[in-house]
Amino acid sequence: MVLINKSGIIQLENKPFKIIKTMKLYALKADFGTYMNRTQSVDPLDNLPFSGENYNDNEDFTATINKLHFRLERDVYEKKMTSDFLYEAIDFYNGPLILKPNQARTLRFYTISPKLKELLEKLNLPKHRFYPITLDIDAGKDLPYYILQIDIFMIPYVDFNKSNVYGLNVETEELTFFKTGEIKDSDELFNLREKELFSRFQSQYFTLELDWVYMAPSFLISEKSKQLFEDNNIVGMEITPFYEVESDYDEPNDLGYLNKFGGREIIINGKSTMDGLDINDFPRADKE
Repeated sequence: MVLINKSGIIQLENKPFKIIKTMKLYALKADFGTYMNRTQSVDPLDNLPFSGENYNDNEDFTATINKLHFRLERDVYEKKMTSDFLYEAIDFYNGPLILKPNQARTLRFYTISPKLKELLEKLNLPKHRFYPITLDIDAGKDLPYYILQIDIFMIPYVDFNKSNVYGLNVETEELTFFKTGEIKDSDELFNLREKELFSRFQSQYFTLELDWVYMAPSFLISEKSKQLFEDNNIVGMEITPFYEVESDYDEPNDLGYLNKFGGREIIINGKSTMDGLDINDFPRADKE
């Protein structure tokens, strides 16, 4: 392994960038600025299992969701958030946000239209589940929708023998790099916490040909997904090329790149996001 300070030059000789074909991925999020982009529930149930230590990504929430009533997001005074947002039926929303007295919890899911559900069923997704709901779009306008629960825990889909891991020491900002396959399984990955290292994949090799993968804080979708959504005029998505997503707050990512995902690679079905790209051309904070 190699230890290097966050401000130093990152050497990537051990990374298997050249694979077979380019894998184009796109960061996905709910569009913000035209339509209200979040759903919510205002049912004051106790012990909602949607966040914190009570939350389990794999849990079946059917019984709880069947007790809730959903609508497009309003403010605390039961008013529409702003006149700038259109309260209209679109295909893709964040949420729902679950409101209860003095507490707001959110499902780590999306709310989707029946049209979008049909398209998603044509894609290879991680473990997921659809919950049918009725969504209050506006006064007197209730329409059928679905809540999409989709797995963000990618470890079961990763081949550690072909992946590179690094760890960030939050206090010292030092980076520890491990060779391909040096971290052999999820136990060794989680044990890095004992060394006060926050682990991330520098090169993440997936064993299945997935159209959606999760790399915090975004779902990344395939070219096939993007084309399918565009061809069918799906409304409500903001789709940005993987390596064009800027790092938060104009600060470099932990590898020193000005792209949020700069210096990191995803390989799916032998296709790499880095194939045909030169890592030295990625914008870096120390070269600005």
